[in-house]
Amino acid sequence: MPPGHVLLLIVGGAAASVALVYGVLGKRLRRATAEIERLKGDLSRVEAQTRDQTRTVARLRNEQRSISNLARTLPNVVRELNSMDLDRRTIPNLLIQLVEALFEPEQILVYLVRSPGEEGETPKEIYLRSQRGFREVPETVQRVRIGEGKIGWVAAHRVEMLTEDWLNLTRTEGRNLDNNHPALRLDMIAPLVQHKGMKEHILGVLCVGRPSVRPRDEKLMLQVVTNLAALALMNTRNVGKLAEQAHHDGLTGLLNKNQFMFELGKLFYHADRAAQPLAVFIFDIDHFKTYNDANGHPAGDELLKRMATLIRENLRPEDMASRYGGEEFVVAMPETDGETATQIAERIREAIATYPFPHGATQPGGRLTISGGVAAFPVNGTNSTELIAHADQALYQAKAAGRNRVIRYRGIEIGDVDDHDEDADPCVIDPPDHAVGQSLS
Repeated sequence: MPPGHVLLLIVGGAAASVALVYGVLGKRLRRATAEIERLKGDLSRVEAQTRDQTRTVARLRNEQRSISNLARTLPNVVRELNSMDLDRRTIPNLLIQLVEALFEPEQILVYLVRSPGEEGETPKEIYLRSQRGFREVPETVQRVRIGEGKIGWVAAHRVEMLTEDWLNLTRTEGRNLDNNHPALRLDMIAPLVQHKGMKEHILGVLCVGRPSVRPRDEKLMLQVVTNLAALALMNTRNVGKLAEQAHHDGLTGLLNKNQFMFELGKLFYHADRAAQPLAVFIFDIDHFKTYNDANGHPAGDELLKRMATLIRENLRPEDMASRYGGEEFVVAMPETDGETATQIAERIREAIATYPFPHGATQPGGRLTISGGVAAFPVNGTNSTELIAHADQALYQAKAAGRNRVIRYRGIEIGDVDDHDEDADPCVIDPPDHAVGQSLS
């Protein structure tokens, strides 16, 4: 074989060997590259799982913190909300305590209607009653009209709304609603609702902004909070109605005798400590039996109700009136001396004497009138029983002197007054020596 052919064979074999080696190395490199890519994918999945687990752990820790905070807060708040003497004005602050324990938000706003749950009530506005997170709440959102902005929409439709719910326009009937004010962060908005049969009455709205804790069942937790607040609001309303019925006369709406004496005792305590005067005016309707017999008891009841209205219209805000029994009424006037009390009593007497009561012209004297007596602490008594007794004695004197008049009680320490002295004060007459409480209607 020629030398050239041998050389070609050697070169060709070497090239084939090199190609074979490169082929093997290429396969191994491709397999190594694929393995690296697979390992990268596995690593990415592990990292993603780690991040998910980290987020899950953080969420679970937040939820655990939220539940722990709720467990510490809820018993005290529920006890306060369930209290028989709960003041409606404290409910928003108790509600805020629960919200802070659950969500740890930056902002909280609590709106209420003026008068919760009244029959037939259709509120037009809700009013801000408490807040957290603002130095000063913008004036334009201190009250919100029902239906106005997101807050008003929740009040009108009585459904809970979270941030993501507003993106679903099917929830808002295709409306794109604005925040009520740029300063408000309305991440959670929930209504306070009274359920009565098939009807729902709006009591208020809770707004939560930028919560740092978002439990998985945050909407359910929000409902728990608002339902507790709604129950408390209705509880205070119902208890208030019962107290109103227990403390007030059913016919006239004035305080009944027992509650009046209780409140008068408190007035005496404050008057004594502050060294201030306190006066009472007790009076009854002249010839009331005659009116009742002539016109019937329903007319007599209507007369008593109109009498109560006249009394209220002629008293000062600080005065206190009671239907003391039958046709007898009594008024307490704090920080009022005998002379001023007599002037007020005379104003009431005059208002009644000039009022056109039905059938008043058929009464003796041609009109319906009252007679009353005034007594003042400390001159005329050192306790409520003494003061009422002395005012009652003056009332009896007014009856005996001809009715339709007010007489101011004078104790024996002031000295006797000649009833026939033309210069004597007609409102300062010694009471007769008769039994206290005797009636001369």
